[in-house]
Amino acid sequence: MSVRSQSTASPNRETRNREALNRLLRWGLRPGSVAAMIFAVCCVMVALGVRLLFWLFRPDLAIFATYYPAVLLATVIGGWRAGMVAQVLGGIAAWLFFDPSFTPPAQAFGDQIGDFALYGLSSGLIILACEHYRRLIRRLDEEEHYRRLVVDELKHRLRNKLAVVHAILRHELRGHEDIRTGILDRLKALAAADELLTRPDWEVVDIREILSAELSQYGERRISAQGDHVRLPAKHAATLTLIFHELATNAAKHGALKLPGGQVSISWGLEADTLKIEWIESGGPPVSAPQGRGFGTGLFRRALDPFHGTIATTFAPAGIRCEISLDITDRSKTGIGAAMPVMPERLWGEHTA
Repeated sequence: MSVRSQSTASPNRETRNREALNRLLRWGLRPGSVAAMIFAVCCVMVALGVRLLFWLFRPDLAIFATYYPAVLLATVIGGWRAGMVAQVLGGIAAWLFFDPSFTPPAQAFGDQIGDFALYGLSSGLIILACEHYRRLIRRLDEEEHYRRLVVDELKHRLRNKLAVVHAILRHELRGHEDIRTGILDRLKALAAADELLTRPDWEVVDIREILSAELSQYGERRISAQGDHVRLPAKHAATLTLIFHELATNAAKHGALKLPGGQVSISWGLEADTLKIEWIESGGPPVSAPQGRGFGTGLFRRALDPFHGTIATTFAPAGIRCEISLDITDRSKTGIGAAMPVMPERLWGEHTA
């Protein structure tokens, strides 16, 4: 085997090992299975080894101290039966290795019984709490797994439907190249915007990519964008995708994008851990405040709540003005570096990382 193939195989092996460990921590072992019982025994053996190591330096250390983590880990990974096996084996190991006298004086024996009763009660509470936590996490994981399967299936069906629509348009508008190209470009932009909503949680998205997906269909001369190059995690990006889509839809139906001369200006910037965005429309028909709160306003507030965000909309005669803010507290996850202000540019040009 060549050096190159060995170097390629090593990362693959590390990746497989990492995936196996993540799968074990996420899904655990089948409750009551032989593997779960073996895992419980291994946890107790590790706890016993750690206890023997400390016993060389601190013989007076509480004899049950290292077995509580063993019970906790066995329950989380293997279920409540594995936790009880670790509980019993830990108690036996503590008595045999660190308190071997089976015929102590009456008072000493009473103290031992009290210690074991406290150990049994404490470890039992650990098993109860961990089993409840384990079932809750597994249920959430199953729902997340099912949701991901449904989303992937919907994405697949959407692509198929778009392919059919493209084929129909090419056939029906084969003599109208300009009209066909314009419609297909808008459909591609809408599909790109929908793709942003299904990004995995670990991916980051540049805010310009969101704006490009939502607004490029309206033409480069009607959209002005100015702000920092900010990369957002998937959940923040999905929230802003929903908000920009609603704002763009309203602008196309009732606002600046309804008229040929209408303009939309978007600016944004970072202030400490807060991203602030300003959406300003001009050149559209006169607007007025709605009588009640519509679906879009409720959607904005619900979407921004997890990020302590706010939104303020002003219905000025010249056009709508919307100010949005949301917290971005972990910059290591958002990918925000030394953000530099840039001048307005084409949204559908190349994005700078």
